[in-house]
Amino acid sequence: MAWPYEYNPYLLTILAPLLFLVFLGVHCLRNKTVPGAAPFIILIALTIPWLIANALQLSSTDEAARIFWFKFDKALVLPMASAGLCFVMAYAGLSKWLTRRVTILLVIVALTFALLILTNETHHFVWKRIFYDGAIRVDFGPAHWGAIAYGFALSLAQLTVLIWLFLRSPRHRWIAAGLILSVVLTRAAGFLNISDNNPFKPLNPVVLASNITFLLYAFAFFRLHMFGVVPVARNMVIDRMTEAMIVLDAQKHIGDLNETAETMLGLPRGKLIGRRVESALQDFPELLAIIHNSHTKLREISFANPHSRWYQVSISPLSDRQGFLLGHLIWMQDTTEQKRIQEQILDHQRTEATLKERELLARELHDGIGQILAAAQLQICSASQLLARGETNQVALYLQRLSDIVQEAKESVRTYLVGVKVLSPAEKSYLEVLRNYLAHYSQKYEVRTELVVASEVRDRHVDAGVAAQLQPIIQEALTNVRRHGKASLARVFLAAGNNHLSITIEDDGQGFDTEAIAKHHAFGLRSMRGRAESAGGGFEVSSTPGKGTRVSVQVPWPKETA
Repeated sequence: MAWPYEYNPYLLTILAPLLFLVFLGVHCLRNKTVPGAAPFIILIALTIPWLIANALQLSSTDEAARIFWFKFDKALVLPMASAGLCFVMAYAGLSKWLTRRVTILLVIVALTFALLILTNETHHFVWKRIFYDGAIRVDFGPAHWGAIAYGFALSLAQLTVLIWLFLRSPRHRWIAAGLILSVVLTRAAGFLNISDNNPFKPLNPVVLASNITFLLYAFAFFRLHMFGVVPVARNMVIDRMTEAMIVLDAQKHIGDLNETAETMLGLPRGKLIGRRVESALQDFPELLAIIHNSHTKLREISFANPHSRWYQVSISPLSDRQGFLLGHLIWMQDTTEQKRIQEQILDHQRTEATLKERELLARELHDGIGQILAAAQLQICSASQLLARGETNQVALYLQRLSDIVQEAKESVRTYLVGVKVLSPAEKSYLEVLRNYLAHYSQKYEVRTELVVASEVRDRHVDAGVAAQLQPIIQEALTNVRRHGKASLARVFLAAGNNHLSITIEDDGQGFDTEAIAKHHAFGLRSMRGRAESAGGGFEVSSTPGKGTRVSVQVPWPKETA
């Protein structure tokens, strides 16, 4: 019996794509866990025997063999169309619609048509007559027309899903466009077969259309990374990240956004993509202002949602390698919780500062004004006793002492109030305030003063926070110079060190024994030391009887002014 097949040069149009399709199948197996890869592998597994059937039909020299492979070819058409629909839906992220019931229904319909083809000689539902007269010709039966309608319905479903993917996801737009083209080409070729108007005889136009489809698949695989794990992972990360991302094209149309941006804006992705940003984001004027102001790179805004939240918005240009502007990337981070924590920290710091100031005030009132009032009470008691004994000639002396004590109390209160005074905007600088204070001090108490300011301090701004730490210390030191030092000259030195500010107050007074004063726990020294330490600084005093006194204080220099 002769071999019923012979070489045909047209076989190259089938065998070459067949080898290429096997290569695509191997590539898909390496990424079989990616959405859509499994049904696509099934599609390839069905397409390979379909191509082989077309090749054997083309090379066959026997009429019965041609008809057999023709039937085999047609029996695989609906399974291939069903697998194609499953692939498209899985790749588009619509696997939830591919329930077990739907999948079983697709399989049953495809297998039923294949079974009808194999048993057509007994019922003729598929073809009423099939014969060969240089080409295989058939008279369609009702089952064949039903299969054609069913196949076109599957193709229409594929096109619907792909168009939806094209519109919904710019990241998949080129891939979706290629798949749409492949479905259109395949169905157009199928229409040529049905209408018996094949300009490519003896080739099957569906095979030729499939060859183009294979090239589109290859481009999607190797150029657009359709089944690449990295793009899938990148897309997953973008959609699941807590920051909102919006992509604008060069004409300010919204090209893409992630799920966080959808939630943040309260608008679905489908209603935003493709729209002008002015129309899509008209309810967010602050965000639009940032987008239209190309000079704004980073800004914090609040959306007037039912639960107002704060967002840090940044916008950056998107350019290609040649520097051509493609659009802009808007990045929004929810900073509501950070602001809440910052407010809590600031409240805590303010509370802590208030408590420290109250503690210091209580200490000063107790050790300063308290002692003065105690002395006043003692003078009043003594005067009362003298009056009771009738010794009125001594009462005037105690009243004069009481007057001096009250005056001292007034001076202490005035000194404290100056120490806590906040610099007003009208005052040029703290150095000017300090010079005025020293001039007033020198004029009132007849003690000559000098202010020596290092150049590194003169060139920098001393803010109100640092001034509030320095002024009470300087005033307390000068008060001690006036009360106890009996000095004729007092010098105040300001110098800057490594992230700190140094203050030194020197006088030419009588000095004192530091050890003896330490044993008595002098209030003034304790007050200055307490203020310096509460500011995170250091305090040191040195003095020798008859040789004056030197007080040195260091306080931190704020980073923003250092």
